[in-house]
Amino acid sequence: MTEQFYDEDKARQQVKVAATPDIVTQRRVTLDLLDLKEGEHVLDVGSGNGIFAREMLETVTDSGRVCGVDSSEPMVGMAAGLCPDGRFLQGDATDLPVEDLSFDVVTASQLLCFVSDVDKALSEMFRALKPSGRLVILDSDWGSLVWNCRDQALMDRVIRMMTGPYADAHVPRTLSRRLVAAGFQITGRRAFSVLNWQPDVDSYSRQLVGFIKPMMEASDEFTEEDWDAWDADQMATAEAGEYMFSLNRYLFTAAKP
Repeated sequence: MTEQFYDEDKARQQVKVAATPDIVTQRRVTLDLLDLKEGEHVLDVGSGNGIFAREMLETVTDSGRVCGVDSSEPMVGMAAGLCPDGRFLQGDATDLPVEDLSFDVVTASQLLCFVSDVDKALSEMFRALKPSGRLVILDSDWGSLVWNCRDQALMDRVIRMMTGPYADAHVPRTLSRRLVAAGFQITGRRAFSVLNWQPDVDSYSRQLVGFIKPMMEASDEFTEEDWDAWDADQMATAEAGEYMFSLNRYLFTAAKP
């Protein structure tokens, strides 16, 4: 699904999202959990724009390597430009184009929500890891979303549209069971909240508008008046001092025995 969702325009918008303080902090938290060492080999599944790969390379240094796999051709091209020292391959999470037992660490952020066969993707990550290798997965449960508004019916329609490309918008709920079934030992679980109290231009929630507006324009279920009403609703909520966007992301750490 990601190769259909992330066209060139969305890939460029994703770079803007990656620069928000919310996602910068998310990458820092994920890096801390990865606990990378110099010389390690890392596989980033759903590597996207390559910014996270570039940050991981700073830790593993020239003696290590970071390989990214993404199903979106525009994302693979962008990643190669933003992280020239990484290696990026186009491929599917359920059929990774990598050798068995070849990585010390595997990570995947905001990927499994797009994957129709999560169990197969986890088995592929298990296959790619060396014995005692580490896994860190981050994904959102969109059932945790609080996005305050005046017109709840319109907001509900927008959220259904926005989460439509996901195979599972609630994948963290079943991930513990799936990890164990794939052979992993779970070593930790924690939540990370993206929380905005204003729709500032550099906030995650406001940058989401860069995805929402073209999706609404392309949908037969929305009119231009719907877009104007939704955007005005957000601004009115903020001006009243009642703006709130909160979304929980869940981080799972696991090891291959």
